[in-house]
Amino acid sequence: MDGYRGKYTPLFRHLTKFSDKRWPATFTEVEAVLGFPLPNSARKHSAWWANEQDGRHSHARAWLAAGWRTSEVSLVAQTLVFEREPAASAPAKRDRRARRRTSIPSERGPARGMSEAMPAAETAEPLTLGGETFQFAAHVSPEAGPDGKPLEDMPQQRYRHAASTPLNRHGHGPFCRFSVPGLPATSGLYAVTVAQALVYVGKAKDLQQRWGPSGYGQIQPRNCFKQGQSTNCKVNHRILLAAQAGLAVRLWTLQTATPRPLEERLIAKLAPPWNDQR
Repeated sequence: MDGYRGKYTPLFRHLTKFSDKRWPATFTEVEAVLGFPLPNSARKHSAWWANEQDGRHSHARAWLAAGWRTSEVSLVAQTLVFEREPAASAPAKRDRRARRRTSIPSERGPARGMSEAMPAAETAEPLTLGGETFQFAAHVSPEAGPDGKPLEDMPQQRYRHAASTPLNRHGHGPFCRFSVPGLPATSGLYAVTVAQALVYVGKAKDLQQRWGPSGYGQIQPRNCFKQGQSTNCKVNHRILLAAQAGLAVRLWTLQTATPRPLEERLIAKLAPPWNDQR
C-alpha cells in the first residue's frame, strides 16, 4: 500500500477506493470504516478534523495522502464532508488505480430486512478486483425491527456448554441475521464492499452454503466459542456494524473451480481490512 501507513489506514484505503468526489459522512460512519471508536477530541474539537499534515495528526495524513480534504464539520450534528482534491494534487498511483477500477453503484443499501438482488440496470457494471471480474450478487441487509434498525442476535446464550467453554476472539457479538437468495451452489470467490470500498475477499466450496444460515447468514451458538467458526462471527458482526452505521453492504461473486490461488493473490495485492490472515 502506498502513501500512508498508520492507525488510520482503513480510512486511507476507504477514501482511496471511493468512486465519488464527495463523501458526506457521520462520525459513526467514519468509525464503522475504521473499525474502532474515534477519540473524544474528535467529537469535542473541530480542530481535530483540520487538514494539517504536520505534527501528530496521523488521522489527517490518512485522508490527505488519499487525496481528500475535510469540510463542513458539525460537532452538533456529528457530521462532516470529505471532498476529493483536484486530480493534480492527488497521488499519481491512486489515480491509476481509480482509472482501472470499475465504479460501484450508489452508497446506500435497501431499507428492508433481507438481502435483495440489484435491479437489472445496475447489474450491467461488474466489479474488477486485481484483474478478476466479480458479478453483483446482492445487497446484504440484516433483518430489521419495526423501527427499521437491524435486530441484534446473541446466540452464545443458547449454547449449552457456554459456562465451561471460552469464546473465540470474534465470538462476543452482537450478531445479525440475513438472507442472500439466488447464490449458486458452486465453488468460487466472493467479495464484500461497504460504502463502495472493498473490505473482504473469501473463497467457498459452496457459495450458497457459505452465505446461508449455517454460514455467515446466521451465527450458530457453537461457532461463538473456541474451535467454532470464528470467521463467520467476524464477518457477520462487521456486517451488522456497517448496517447500523447506515452503510451499504454488497456481495459480489466469481465462480471458479480453483478459488484458493485467486483468493491468496487478491488478498496479498489488495489487503482488504477484514482479511486478518494477510
